[in-house]
Amino acid sequence: MKKKILTTCIALLTVFICVFFTACGGAERFEVKSVALKNSVNAAQLTKEICEQYPERTMGTGDDYKFLGYLAENMTSYGYPAAELENAGGSDDAGEGGELLADAASDGASVTVEKFTFDNIYTGATETGYNLVYYVPAAESTDRTVLLLAAYDNIAGLEISSQDLMTGQITTSKTGGEGAYSNATGVAVLLKIASELAGEELPYNLEIAFVDCSENEWDGARQRAAYYAEKNCPFICLNFNRLGAGDYTYIYSDETDQAYNDYFYSVVDKTDDGGVFAAIPFNKQTADIRYTDAQKTEYSHYAMYGDNLMFNVFGLAVASYVSFNWSSFENPFYTETEGYANILGTSADTYATVIERLGGGEKGEQELERRLDAVALNAVTAVSAQNADTLFGAVAASDPAKSGDYAENAETASMIVKIVLVAAAICFALWLTVRSRSVLVQKQKEKIEKLRREATGATPPADDVFDIGGDKDRDGNDKKDDGSGGGSDGDVFEGF
Repeated sequence: MKKKILTTCIALLTVFICVFFTACGGAERFEVKSVALKNSVNAAQLTKEICEQYPERTMGTGDDYKFLGYLAENMTSYGYPAAELENAGGSDDAGEGGELLADAASDGASVTVEKFTFDNIYTGATETGYNLVYYVPAAESTDRTVLLLAAYDNIAGLEISSQDLMTGQITTSKTGGEGAYSNATGVAVLLKIASELAGEELPYNLEIAFVDCSENEWDGARQRAAYYAEKNCPFICLNFNRLGAGDYTYIYSDETDQAYNDYFYSVVDKTDDGGVFAAIPFNKQTADIRYTDAQKTEYSHYAMYGDNLMFNVFGLAVASYVSFNWSSFENPFYTETEGYANILGTSADTYATVIERLGGGEKGEQELERRLDAVALNAVTAVSAQNADTLFGAVAASDPAKSGDYAENAETASMIVKIVLVAAAICFALWLTVRSRSVLVQKQKEKIEKLRREATGATPPADDVFDIGGDKDRDGNDKKDDGSGGGSDGDVFEGF
């Protein structure tokens, strides 16, 4: 009987666990057609070039604008329009709401340097930012649009002043680093994806944007999000941010379930055979802070920290590729690579550091290439012409504009957790009952054996009577399956 009760407990708990995980993360799976990468652009090598040639890409310093030349040179070599960088946007109001981009699109593929002003949160000055935006219209007229986006700026050239407490002397130094993890890797992946899509006839409008001011509350991404929020067309953004160095790559969309996120993980099932990607955990590590007053949660987490947040704010569909270790609680808020200190925003954010963490030398470079290629293949497959209808079907089945309904989402999650806790409590109570009965039975058997010895004058065996609750009866024989044993009091468990 004990075995039956124990089996019932296990079965009950298993059912509740299955219900729990089905309700929490029962992801829909989509049919996805395979796509192969067609060229040899090496994203790891591009990351190295960016770090060596343009380690400082800091907003407001002019170094951000200079870096556009490198981006434009690569994009032109892939077959995209040449950018006239000497005229940044064409006029002072270029890029406000994206007007130049919309006007140019009617004449075919275009490139625009989108200028915008921003208040620098580090210096307090009003300065100019630059987005480099490529636009390729669909093969046939449609409102469907895919935006591929990566931020290119970093804080390596940011000058920080500090005062010696003893002497009062003020010294100024730069933050340093190369912005390898954040975000040369993301830019390199976007360049590789652009090379793959060049010349393709796509059933949607394609925009490729390299945005500035990610380090200033994502002002560059905000320009593009505001533009598409106003345009109100079938739309999704793929954001590439902090790739390669983290233990796992996640595709994060929103705090509420969105069908298009399931679509991207369906692509993972089709393309990733090397363990690069990981599913988003239900128990996400969060902190009680807000990155911006406009966000829809009272908490934040590491996957929110990126340009994708601006698209969440405007209620637009976005899938953000980001690498770190969401399963580790090694650090208080987030862990990039388990066993190592975080490098985001530090002088340690260099190409050499990234390669070292991936095994060092040629091995590290090959591993970085493998990880970045996995992201590129996933994105290219997801937005390919043969999968475009499935992609936009998933977008249509989602409602990112309602993504602020976090209270309902949290209430549902809380209810599921309560059900599981109740189930666990029931199982524990059943186990405790069985345990208590076992103790009573054991005491009863000991009393019976004592009375038997007193009546017969027998002495206890060397092993102290017999193996109570074990596999042998008092005569040393194997117990029967029904628990009665081979002795005269074997039916003492009868009824339990």
